[in-house]
Amino acid sequence: MESLRTPQRGRKRQRVLIVLPVKQRGSLARPLLDSNGFKEHVFGSDNMPGNQTQTSTRIVTTGKGYSLICPISVLGTSTGSTEYQPQLEGLGQQLPLPFNIHYIDHSLFLAPNGSWSHLDYVLNKDSLVEEFLKDFKRWSKLKRFSKQIYFRAFNMVLANLIAVHYSSSQLLLSRSNGKHQNSSNPVGIDNRTISLITDYLAHKGFIHLHIGRQNDTDKNTSWCIPLLPLIALLDKHDARFRLHRKTQFALVRDDDKNVIPMYTMREKRLALIKLGQPVRDHYETWLSHTATLNGSYLLPWLKRLFNKNMSLGGRFYGHYQQIPSADRKRIRIDGERTVELDYKAVHIALLYALEGLPLEGEAYIIDGHKDKRNTFKAICLTLVNTEKLSSLQANITRSGNPKVQQEFKSYKAKRERYEYLKSLALKATEPTKPMSIKKGFIENIPTGANGGELLQLIMERHHPIAAHFGTKNIGLKLQKLDSELMALALNKLAGIPCLPVHDSIRCRLSDMEQVRNAMIDAFKELHGQNIVVEDGLPKSPQLSN
Repeated sequence: MESLRTPQRGRKRQRVLIVLPVKQRGSLARPLLDSNGFKEHVFGSDNMPGNQTQTSTRIVTTGKGYSLICPISVLGTSTGSTEYQPQLEGLGQQLPLPFNIHYIDHSLFLAPNGSWSHLDYVLNKDSLVEEFLKDFKRWSKLKRFSKQIYFRAFNMVLANLIAVHYSSSQLLLSRSNGKHQNSSNPVGIDNRTISLITDYLAHKGFIHLHIGRQNDTDKNTSWCIPLLPLIALLDKHDARFRLHRKTQFALVRDDDKNVIPMYTMREKRLALIKLGQPVRDHYETWLSHTATLNGSYLLPWLKRLFNKNMSLGGRFYGHYQQIPSADRKRIRIDGERTVELDYKAVHIALLYALEGLPLEGEAYIIDGHKDKRNTFKAICLTLVNTEKLSSLQANITRSGNPKVQQEFKSYKAKRERYEYLKSLALKATEPTKPMSIKKGFIENIPTGANGGELLQLIMERHHPIAAHFGTKNIGLKLQKLDSELMALALNKLAGIPCLPVHDSIRCRLSDMEQVRNAMIDAFKELHGQNIVVEDGLPKSPQLSN
C-alpha cells in the first residue's frame, strides 16, 4: 500500500493531504453482475490501467498528549463495474458520511457511530463468500492459505458490513496482533486476518477504510464502511446475516464486567446453556420477522448476562434497548405499530411474593402524601438496588438541596445538548458532571426534603418487606427474578416477535393481549400472585398512525 506523508511542524498547524480518485475514461470496465451471479471477471484485474488505489495520509503533531499517526484512508476504485462507476467518480468529495475529509484535532470523533465487529455474525450465502475468497486468494498471493480460516473471517466481515449499513454506523477494527477481546468469538478469528481482508475490500472499491493508531487521549482506531458496489452486490444475492451456531447466548461477568470463560465443569456448562435457551428461541423467531425504526432495520437479538454467578442478574440485553423510550414508541415490527407492556412496580411486587403476599394497592402512594407519588416512586426505584440505606438517605437529602437541584438542571440541559450533537455526528464537548451529582442525585425530590423522613414513610408503607431493603446484592437478586419472569413469558410467546426491555415487552398492537396474558400468567405460575401489566396507551379509542 502506497503511503504519502507530509511532515508536520508545530502543534497547532495541522495539514491534510488528500489524493482524490482519478476519473476513469474509456470502456475498460466490465459488468460486475449478471443473472447468474459472479463470473471470473467480477473483480477487475490489478494490472488494468484504470484500476487505482487512492491513499491519503495525515500526520498529527507528535507533541505531548497528541502523538498520533493517523489516519490512512484507502478509497478503492475497482474497474470491475460500469454500473456503479458514476457513483465512484468523485468519491473523495462525496463519501456517504459527513466527515470525508478529516482535519485531525484532539477533540474530533473519527467514527462517532462506530461499533466493534460481532465475531459471531455470519452470512447466509456460502457461495457468495466462496467467490470473494477465490479472488482474495489471487490478490493476496499468500504462500500459506487456510481456506477454512479465511472463509470464516470473510463470512464474518461481510455480515458485519451489512449490519453497519443497516444501522448507518461504522465498523470499528483492531489491526493489532492477536484475537479481538470479544466475549463471542466462536471460531477464533484473528485481527490480522481481518486486516488483510479489509485491505483487499478497500483495494477493490467495496469499502472505505480508515486506518488509525490509538493514543491515550482520543482512543482513535481503524474503521470502515461499505460502499455502493458492495451493498448492491449483497442485495442482489439477497444476502442476510445471522448468528453462528456456536454463539453463546448466556454469559457470566465478573465484578469488573469482564466475561468469564465458559465453564469447564460439565454440570455448570450445561446449566448455563439451558439458561440461554430462551434467548436462542427468541433469536430463531426473529429470523422470519423484521423490526424497524424510521425505516432502518434494528437488531432484535439478545444476550443474557449474569453477574458473578448464575444466581445473580440474568437480564436480557439487546442493542435496541439503548434507544430512548420515547423513540422506541416508533418501532415497527413487520411494518405494524407496536406497544410496550410493562409490569407495574415489579420489584416491589416480587419482594411481596417472596413473603407469600400480594401487593395491595398502589406501591408508590402513601396515605397522607398522595401528591408525592413521583417522589416515592423515584426513591423506591433506587431503594431496590441499594445495599446501604444510610447512603440512600444522604442522597435523598442532597437531592432536595436547592443549589444541587440547580446544578443538576444545568448539567442535564448540557448533557441533552451534547447527546443531540453527537447523534448528528457533530463535534461536541462532553459536559463534566458536578461533584454533587457524582455523589448521587434522585430526581423529583421536593426542595428541602429530609431523606430520613421520606425513607421512614416508605418503610412503614412496605413494612412486610422492609427487611429486604438494604441487603447484600438485593438489586442483582431481583434482576434474576425478573429475568426468570421474562424467560417464561418469552417461552409462552414462542413464534411471536417481541422486544423485551428488562421488565417490559414491546410487541405488535395485534399481539398486545396475548403478550399481556403471557406476562400475567408467568408471574402467577412462578410466584402464585396476580400482577398488573400496563400498556401505556392513551385512553382514547382513536390511535394515530
